[in-house]
Amino acid sequence: MKDIVISKKRCKTEAITFLVCFLIACLLNLGAIIHYKSPANELITSLGYVVLFAFALYVLWTLIRLIIYAIFKKIIRRR
Repeated sequence: MKDIVISKKRCKTEAITFLVCFLIACLLNLGAIIHYKSPANELITSLGYVVLFAFALYVLWTLIRLIIYAIFKKIIRRR
């Protein structure tokens, strides 16, 4: 069976991508807390939901990247 090797650069890129998704989720949570005038401890108590939302954003972003990659691959193959 052939081994799959993931480069250090790819791991770093994916980690940064997930970190950006997590920061977006945190900012959206903070905005909701400010908008609904909730107590500040909601930042900590809703951390689990923020992580789940960040993971959902990451999966969505990955799907978008895969679709774009497939489209470009198909365009290049036609030439």
